[in-house]
Amino acid sequence: MNTPGVEIAADLHTHTTCSDGLLSPMELVVKAEQRGMRALAITDHDNLDAHRLLERGGYNGPVKIIRGVEISCHDFGREVHILAYNVDVDNLHVQEYEKFYREDRARRGQEMVENLRQSRAPISYQEVLDEAAGAPIGRPHVASVLVRRGFASSIQSAFDVYLDVGKPGYAAKTPFPIAKAAKMVHAAGGILSVAHPGRYFTDPQMFLPLLKTGIDGIEVYHPSHWHVTREFYRVLCEQHQMLVTGGSDFHGSREYDEANFGTFGVTPAALERITAAFEARQLASRSAS
Repeated sequence: MNTPGVEIAADLHTHTTCSDGLLSPMELVVKAEQRGMRALAITDHDNLDAHRLLERGGYNGPVKIIRGVEISCHDFGREVHILAYNVDVDNLHVQEYEKFYREDRARRGQEMVENLRQSRAPISYQEVLDEAAGAPIGRPHVASVLVRRGFASSIQSAFDVYLDVGKPGYAAKTPFPIAKAAKMVHAAGGILSVAHPGRYFTDPQMFLPLLKTGIDGIEVYHPSHWHVTREFYRVLCEQHQMLVTGGSDFHGSREYDEANFGTFGVTPAALERITAAFEARQLASRSAS
């Protein structure tokens, strides 16, 4: 958790059935209501469909819904995920990005299936499509098929044996630089935070070049971050006047998701600073257009 006894006002990193989560957007919002959250950011992978569904449904409950998306970038020789917040879902460049990644994920899914077939784990692409149920295809969908077909004992095992980088079923995404994501998100009135940097940068010093890519914040509070990691990135945010973000990375399909939801996120004061940044960025994007 963040720090024992600290109030969590918002979870800024969650997933729904619109990518690789277990709950529908409305089910997740209801869960946030039950946990007493003030705000919730749904950050599905490479699409904003959850927010279109919620806005179409006219949700007007007590939880403030923050439009979010987790962008799959590849930069500095590694995959880095970027959390974008408060973006305009009708922005043409955002919609082009969503279309690009849906097509790239389909290409990648087919490549993973072919790689697995050659590795004696013959699943079909149709099975993966059925598992995704209309959401953009991701490795968790492939992993679920592998488990159901008996080629792996668990989702984690499927990743460890077949789907992680360097494993026989892995297929790379098309590179998408962080600076390109920053330009797109800022033009759409949003801000960016690097998701769970501790996963990508075992040596935190290697993170420092990202400070020049246009990012606005860092996800300091995440279940994968130990205390020392959190403190490094918290101090880095202070030194460079960047926003502190945090979230549970809730998917609903993992045994630890339930305990993490509501215990990782941002404080009321941090949420106020993030909300002020939204307003400033929207003003800047309107002035530029």
